[in-house]
Amino acid sequence: MAPRKRSESSAAQAFDRLDPSTRFLYTPHTVTFLVLGLLALVYFSHPFSPDRRPADPAAGAALAYSNAKTGIWALVLVYLGYSVVQGPSTCMVRPHPAVWRLVHGIMVCYLLLMVYLLFQNVDDARQFLRHLYPELGVELPERQYGADCRLYIPGQGINWKTIHDTVWDEFVVAHTLGWWGKALIIRNHTMLWFISVAFELCELTFQHWLPNFNECWWDSWVLDVLVCNAIGIYTGMWTVRYFKSKQYNWSGLSEQPSLLAKAKRGLLQFTPYSWDNFEWRVFSSPKRCLQCFFPPLIILLFEVNHFFLKAELWVPPINPLNTYRLTILFLFALPGIKEYYEFLECDSSDIFTKLGTFAWLAMAIAFVETLVAVKFGKGMFPQPWPRRVLLAWGTAAAVFAVVLGAWCWQFYVAGPRRQRQRLQQLEQLEDGPAAAAKARRASVAASRQKDE
Repeated sequence: MAPRKRSESSAAQAFDRLDPSTRFLYTPHTVTFLVLGLLALVYFSHPFSPDRRPADPAAGAALAYSNAKTGIWALVLVYLGYSVVQGPSTCMVRPHPAVWRLVHGIMVCYLLLMVYLLFQNVDDARQFLRHLYPELGVELPERQYGADCRLYIPGQGINWKTIHDTVWDEFVVAHTLGWWGKALIIRNHTMLWFISVAFELCELTFQHWLPNFNECWWDSWVLDVLVCNAIGIYTGMWTVRYFKSKQYNWSGLSEQPSLLAKAKRGLLQFTPYSWDNFEWRVFSSPKRCLQCFFPPLIILLFEVNHFFLKAELWVPPINPLNTYRLTILFLFALPGIKEYYEFLECDSSDIFTKLGTFAWLAMAIAFVETLVAVKFGKGMFPQPWPRRVLLAWGTAAAVFAVVLGAWCWQFYVAGPRRQRQRLQQLEQLEDGPAAAAKARRASVAASRQKDE
């Protein structure tokens, strides 16, 4: 339970050292928010002058639709306001605990949205998204990435057009920044490279269903893995080492000598209050290994779901819904991974140990998204599984089962057995002279009794 206590103590320490000039920002103000929220509801809902339904049926239907849409958004905003004021506390204190309570509320709303979509059919779900963006609900052509993978064309030279279109794709920078963010979240080279390689294998697995996954080999393994992913991972891990070695000694705004120093201190509010070093110990035991690779599997599930949902719901890559989803995933992954790590480090004998709120919601969202993708994809992908894919994954599963079984036998059975045998041998060596002397004394006593 020690790591969780460290998080709680660091948060308590941050609140104990509040600067007098900014202390009011951390005062709950629950009654004030309640009064302001009720006044906002009175202002926008017009309870004292309700709208009359027009006699024209078309105008009446438009008014009903507008009221329903406004009411749903008001419902969401009221819940988010409640989350900011009364939501559960988290281990994150920067830039303000209310920000992370808001993220918690957004996660719950997103989970409820996915649960709602789970009970719709794919056509109704596509039309539902038009309430958010009217341009949606129209089938879009899938972008082809692997149409021409030739780097050199005989008689024409280097295929500069394909190279240019691939390298200068608008998502290359976002791809690299995404891996930088993953490194800040996970903070482990082994787990990061596992995600990097595993996602490319997922693309090969599902490219017969999603043309977007049909990339050139050099695009997948060179540009993506060895360039973009590597740059993101190593710069992210460099950032992790920077925050790890940094000396954290916070002083309040009132202690700053100049206006420029106060402005700098205000910007530093968006940096971590402290930095925890995740000692994952991936290969310390079979159980720990499986526990450590569970978060990468959840991340892979989120990434694969992204492409399937985008294809099934007809959401183009440039639509803001994709950006909103990725932003939400990054925000709840920061505290979610930390909570999962602390859950692993907690004393298993403590009956009050439980998984953190963000980690719990992240797992729930991942699995509900998967259910939605499976349901909406029914009948959309009639192509059978390629034999090479089934053979490759079948072989990988068999090798994994054999290696894991051998490791478990070695770690839980053969290893402890050899250790017990060594301990017995050491005890026998230590007790050898004493046992011999005792046997001699017993022999002498027996001979005396016989003579008597």
